[in-house]
Amino acid sequence: MRSVSKEEIENARKVGVLDYFRACMPQELVRRGNTDYCTRTHNSVIISENGLFHWHSAGVGGNNAIDYLLKVEKMDFVSAVRRLNELSIAPSLQPVGKPVEKVPPRPFLLPAADKDFETARAYLMHRGISNKVIRYCRNAGIVYQTTRGGYKNCIFVGLDADGTPRGAFARSCQSAWRGDVAGSQKKYAFVIPSETPEADTLEIYEAAIDAMSGATLHQRSLGAAWCTRYYLSMGGLSYAPVQYFLSTHPQIQTIRLCLDRDEPGRAYAKRLQEHLSGRSCAVVDAPPRFGEDYNDDVLYENRKCMEARE
Repeated sequence: MRSVSKEEIENARKVGVLDYFRACMPQELVRRGNTDYCTRTHNSVIISENGLFHWHSAGVGGNNAIDYLLKVEKMDFVSAVRRLNELSIAPSLQPVGKPVEKVPPRPFLLPAADKDFETARAYLMHRGISNKVIRYCRNAGIVYQTTRGGYKNCIFVGLDADGTPRGAFARSCQSAWRGDVAGSQKKYAFVIPSETPEADTLEIYEAAIDAMSGATLHQRSLGAAWCTRYYLSMGGLSYAPVQYFLSTHPQIQTIRLCLDRDEPGRAYAKRLQEHLSGRSCAVVDAPPRFGEDYNDDVLYENRKCMEARE
């Protein structure tokens, strides 16, 4: 992935938090008073007209959109700067009288796929994902390998209701780098589909690796029945993917909240329960049994199995 220039960083730092929400997610803003807003996804995130925000439940805050993307959406710095440069936003700090050149958002295009998948497969197996789950996701067209700048990346694809790719998340197989593919829309999540479209159970995770980890655990405990439910990754802590999925799958009767065991994950699980309380379905809080997230859980189970064989 290319680096960002000083000019791009400076441009991104000029974008206020309210500018970002009004341009990208106006439906998320909820006015709390004359000068303050919270968001539908995070009711403890308070955004002020003066450009400041504070996420009270997590104890973090900032004064621009970069701070928000890094601290709340958990994006890496380069991806945050690129996203803000790709959006058509008039920065709140723009000098009066200076014309703002609006640049249209970059269209979404999936990165070109490699002919082989071996590096990505090895990476996923190192993370504890079973071969059956990897193969299932490959066959569904939602996981593949790409190469950029000599580095191999694992791509997790988000589809719309018609099966068209609308977003993707890239994870380096050789380093800690990760980020959204340019032009991705947040509401189109990485979802491991059910073999039976009428399946009525949805499991919600924070990350794609966690969703595949949960699927791996079920594949071992439930056998073939593991793929008779849906596994959704929010790509962080965002209600937009959940809202879109439920709008296109009205048959869902059971929702399992498989969010991290850390403080933000526990706080957001409660917030999701509030969001979903009006639906006629069962909502179950199901944090991982071991470790902070479901990938920790599956790695723990893998170690136990290896020790039992020894």
